[in-house]
Formats: sequence, C-alpha cells, structure tokens
Amino acid sequence: MKKVCIPALLAAFAVPAIAEEAVIDPSDLTRVYTQAAVFITSDADIRTSAMFTGAWSEEIQFAGFVEANWGDRGAEDGDSFGIDYRSARAQYFQVHAIGEGDGIFPRVGASVDLIHQDVVGGDDAYLFSVGTIGLLNPKYTRGKAMLFPNVAYATGEIAGESVDGFMLNLFATIPFGDSGAFIQAWPEYFSVSGDTIELNSTTWNFMVNAPLRSDRTHWLMTKLEYNSTDGVVDGIAFKGDGDLKAEIGMKWFF
Repeated sequence: MKKVCIPALLAAFAVPAIAEEAVIDPSDLTRVYTQAAVFITSDADIRTSAMFTGAWSEEIQFAGFVEANWGDRGAEDGDSFGIDYRSARAQYFQVHAIGEGDGIFPRVGASVDLIHQDVVGGDDAYLFSVGTIGLLNPKYTRGKAMLFPNVAYATGEIAGESVDGFMLNLFATIPFGDSGAFIQAWPEYFSVSGDTIELNSTTWNFMVNAPLRSDRTHWLMTKLEYNSTDGVVDGIAFKGDGDLKAEIGMKWFF
C-alpha cells in the first residue's frame, strides 16, 4: 500500500470556532477570527491557511476555512523543501451559543470538511467528515483551564478503497501569564475501515503559543506531535514506527 499520511488527514477534523468582537483569544476553540497563517514542519513541508468569519444572528456565527500543504513530492523521508501540492481541505463551521449559565456546554459547534491528499505513485485519498465540538462549562474545570470534547464521523476513499470511521479528540487549554499565551494539549484517536483495509491512529499533540504584539494580532505558534499507526491491509497486519514531528509558524488575525 502506498504511503498515506494519516496524521495530516486527522488534522483536518480539528474544529475551529466562533467569531466574536472581543479580545483575540485563539486558546478558546469555540471562538474564531478572520486570519491567515503559514507554518513550516520538521518534515520540510509548508502549510498555509486562511479563515473568514461572519454571523447569521447574535447566537449563530460561522467560519469558512481553507488550508493547503506543500512540499517535495519525491522526498519520502521529508528531508528537503519543495512547493509541490501535497494536500488540502475546505471547511464550513457554525457555532451556536446556547447559554453562558449552568449548561454543560455553553457553546456548541458543528463542522463539515472536505479533505484531499495527493499520494505519490498511488491512489489519492479523499475524506468527507461531519464533526461537532463543545466548550465544557468552565465551572467544571479548575482555574482558567478549558476542555473541548470533539467527535467526527468520516467517510471516503483511502488506498483506492471506500472506508468510513470516526475520530475522537479531547482538547485541553491552559493560559499562562497576562499576555494571552497558552499551552494546549490533546490526545487524538482515528479509526477507519473498509472491506480489506483497517487503519487506526493515535496522536499526542502539545502546543505553546504566544502573541508577538500587545493587540494579539500577530502570534508565534509552535507544536509537537507524536503519532503511531497500525492496521490491516488485505489480511496482513502492520504497525508503523512512531513519528515525532515539530511545527512552527506565524498567524495573523484581522
């Protein structure tokens, strides 16, 4: 089976959030802002993204998000830069404010994603996903920590075969200092299967992000990701080597 970058597909399901006129706070995954970003990974890939936001009403906000990954298509070990197209996704996201009082989830969002990945020498991967995310009422967490459960259903085609499955995340965000900087960590589990293929992936993510200006319009974003994948293809079980990846980039809010 040709190499399919499962972590890259998984990242597509992470849900952005709600647009609101307030102090910029990207640590809250149920708030989004018009933005643009560029990142470089330790695999020598480049990731670019942009988001626009709006509102249907005072209680319902939305966001449109596009992202593309670029690199050297011939560098299987990720040791050289390039500008070849690697993968992309488009997302529509909508959030409903359902109360800031005693509810378990004062803000809940839903997303629809379309994801494509170019596979060198093999069949391209396509996924369509529907997901939901919620902010757990802060009264149930300590200090300023925030928790965001996220679940998504996915269907599509991997290695030329129709598959479907699910993804689970539990995001934890902890601000530190007075600048707006924050730590974010989350485990992620992804599982899809078809007639002759089954893929399971577990990823551990850790981020440290900080604003570079007092108005919080310019941010330095850093991330470490460890992924392990196993599964069965045509009756043959496999277990991939663990993959550690680093990422650093800039994000601009408008």
